[in-house]
Amino acid sequence: MSPGTDGSTASSDVEVAVAEIRDAGYAVIPGVVPAGEVASICDEVVAAQLRHNAAAEAELAKIRARGHRVGNAGVGPLKQALNATQCFAPYLADERVLGTATTLLGDFVRISCTDTVVNHPGCERGYWHADWPYNATNSTHVSAPYASEPAAIMHLSSIWMLTDFSTENGGTLFVPGSHRTSDNPAGETRQGFDRDGPHPDERQATGTVGSVLLYDSRMWHAVAPNITDEPRVALIVRYAPWWLNLTPSLRGTRDHERMVLATGGKNYDQIPVRRDVYESLSEEVKQLYHHFVVD
Repeated sequence: MSPGTDGSTASSDVEVAVAEIRDAGYAVIPGVVPAGEVASICDEVVAAQLRHNAAAEAELAKIRARGHRVGNAGVGPLKQALNATQCFAPYLADERVLGTATTLLGDFVRISCTDTVVNHPGCERGYWHADWPYNATNSTHVSAPYASEPAAIMHLSSIWMLTDFSTENGGTLFVPGSHRTSDNPAGETRQGFDRDGPHPDERQATGTVGSVLLYDSRMWHAVAPNITDEPRVALIVRYAPWWLNLTPSLRGTRDHERMVLATGGKNYDQIPVRRDVYESLSEEVKQLYHHFVVD
């Protein structure tokens, strides 16, 4: 059970979050990571990202060398952060977060992405896009036009705020209601659309440390500049239904080799979870990662 909630409160929070995501495309659930623990988790996540930063930048350089736009200046990534630290793992199955995912996606929900992003001071604005499997710059993506009804959701993204999110430090830019469109701005179908510029309906995600922003993966969003002198730290966690094929995004699989590497393309790649890491997780969290484990 989530800290500070009882069963009825959690159920009510799920109902509200589901309704908001279906209507506007997003919802914020506060206090998922307890206030007394979030600072140490943030420090550990940042330290892990810094330890792996050189390798992460080298991977991005390889993708850019193939002619693709990937990453953002001033943003430090870390793929499959779970392999580097499990400090945040107990909260991935928070009953409000997982309850919202299950209500929207059905039973047997899986995690499809667990990354760290550190938006350093001075980071640049990013381009408008929707997340995989909709991002048209990826080798594997849903072809537009796609169904725009709320029931068509096939992927739920989330941003875990390990620092406060504000308009100054780069709270993610998003366009409410954009999950109802039949394409996404990363492709070439919108003539005269500035993928790098402001949108008249854009807003910024703000929230207190420990909160989780949940959103339909179709929602248009972009990296916002950080004009403060402190990093903005977050985890990117995505929840997928059992039927969504994740193998094109998993390095080392035949689908990834055939659909991404052999085509010279790019994807939102993921790294398998190590067996020893998997065995250290709670049974509830293990169910979210069993498909990502390698020996």
